[in-house]
Amino acid sequence: MSQARLFELVYLLLEKGKMSAPELAKRFEVSVRTIYRDVDALSAAGVPIYTQPGRNGGVALMEHYVLSKAAFSEEEQTQLLTALRSLAGNPGLGANEALDKLSGLFQRSQPHWLEVDLSHWGGGEGDRLTFGALREAILSHKVITFTYAGSYGEPTVRRALPAKLVFKGQSWYLQAFCLDRQNYRTFKLSRIRELTVTQRTFPTPLAPPPIDNKIAPTWPNVKLTLRFSPALAFRVYDEFDPAQVTALADGSFRVEAEFPEDNWVYGYLLSFGPLMEVLEPERIRYALAELARQIIFRCENPDIGCQNLGAIMGASFLKEDATMNKETTPFCQSCAMPLTAPDLRGTEADGSASPHYCKYCYDKGKFTGEMTMEQMIDFCAPMMAQASPGMTEEDAKEHMRTFFPQLLRWRREAK
Repeated sequence: MSQARLFELVYLLLEKGKMSAPELAKRFEVSVRTIYRDVDALSAAGVPIYTQPGRNGGVALMEHYVLSKAAFSEEEQTQLLTALRSLAGNPGLGANEALDKLSGLFQRSQPHWLEVDLSHWGGGEGDRLTFGALREAILSHKVITFTYAGSYGEPTVRRALPAKLVFKGQSWYLQAFCLDRQNYRTFKLSRIRELTVTQRTFPTPLAPPPIDNKIAPTWPNVKLTLRFSPALAFRVYDEFDPAQVTALADGSFRVEAEFPEDNWVYGYLLSFGPLMEVLEPERIRYALAELARQIIFRCENPDIGCQNLGAIMGASFLKEDATMNKETTPFCQSCAMPLTAPDLRGTEADGSASPHYCKYCYDKGKFTGEMTMEQMIDFCAPMMAQASPGMTEEDAKEHMRTFFPQLLRWRREAK
């Protein structure tokens, strides 16, 4: 007779309430007669277990039976108390009460060596309340609604069936069945706003796929080779897998990693500031440099920055002669940035001011980077759309495809 099987039989009945002898026999891969012998052994040991004959009968425990603390080994008691201790610092999860009861049952006091705080650094009660509300919605099978700030556009209102909370990497995520997309989705908790737990329930058990499942990306991935200053060691170790990192002789780090090639990746790379360099691919390196130039321009010239570019370019289309040169509107003949101050102009090979180009596109008689007109349009379109309410990026691109061929740089390259 297996003692482990006896304990598992009790655990099963505590969870299920009642099971038939054939069900238990199938579960433990033994005969029905063996199950009845196990029932007799448990009853003789003082466990209030009984069998009920008939079609709806089965094996069950007396109501209100509580498993003795002796059923848990000392190691299992420690593991259980540690798990509760990890939640004890978060109000609303009910862990403190359970921890006190089990500590009393086991007659053990678990040292306060572990605590999990669900809030951001500098955050407050909001993070913990969100976590607690989601936990309650998952356990009670209640539909939730919330506003979500995704990576690819404006915040959207979602309706979802919550399934599971997952801690992955450095963040908490909610796995849920999105009623608007009719599929499972993973939501980052820090991007969830205006959460409401409705009174509408759903009976269907949820089975979300593992969070590591490969889902077809909205954007294609790009493999980046990056070099980080030794001063960024803490972020390199925090944010990249050790297999992606190579420590170089000078103390710097070489990182090879894949990212979705969307707007997010440029913001992420810029977050490292001047202590990170993109080695490959060259087009990402150039695009990042152009973004950095635009940031400099905005910060140094807040009154004439790219926030005005959409309006200026739009107004130019109303003119009978939309050709851009120094005799009409002073725009850079490469990126169309307004040239309203002498120090914004690039330089010729002899050091004189360029009559046509800005300093970000042209320096010492040469363009600062090789790119096609379409690549320049792709770079400028998001900024123009942002500066022009109601205009999408595709609208901006169509606008520029009419406008940019008239700029001197692209007229010359077209010949």
